Amino acid sequence: MIIAMDAPPPYRLWRAALTSMPSVDAIRLLSSDERAAAARLAFEADRRRYLAAHLALRRALESCVAIAPADLCFTVGPAGKPALARPPSCHFSLSRSADIAVISVAESVPIGVDVELQRVVPDALALAARNFTPAECEELGSLEGPERDVAFLRCWTRKEACLKAIGCGLSIEPRLVEVGQTPDRRRARIPTATGPVQVVVESLAATGNLVVSIARVAG
Repeated sequence: MIIAMDAPPPYRLWRAALTSMPSVDAIRLLSSDERAAAARLAFEADRRRYLAAHLALRRALESCVAIAPADLCFTVGPAGKPALARPPSCHFSLSRSADIAVISVAESVPIGVDVELQRVVPDALALAARNFTPAECEELGSLEGPERDVAFLRCWTRKEACLKAIGCGLSIEPRLVEVGQTPDRRRARIPTATGPVQVVVESLAATGNLVVSIARVAG
């Protein structure tokens, strides 16, 4: 079951719980490649989460493109980012954290979404030193306790969302992308092998125990 979340234009957004193994009939809606990928996972919990998340993705896409879940076909970009084969103008992104998945869909613009469950991050400063810009590290160092934990997770999800939007994942070092730790909308410049790419990133208002950020390639 997918649940719609509030999202600013041009995004549509859903969340899905990954706590139950899908039924045999539901799993048949997935492609043979998806079922094979799940079967290669060593742990039952990982297989459950993978299968449930990919079924949730297909159901979210069905509501946008009016194609039955089993009939959706995907392609993979040069850096491994999945995309719809048709209609190619519909872009999507999927992110998981433990037993929660968040899915974002938008028309005509490449997007990325990332989610983290709110939690204590005892090594936030050490992780930031390796992955954040100097300004972001300084800002994080000025915070303490739960405020620091949320700021770290927000900054991390903003970086991930930006890199997902351009389809490169972590092949670009996160510390090269300045996104800030506040939830406001801002432009980020991402250095790529073919030149800088501008991305617009923002974070959602507090949504239960989730930290969610979304990004799109700037027009």
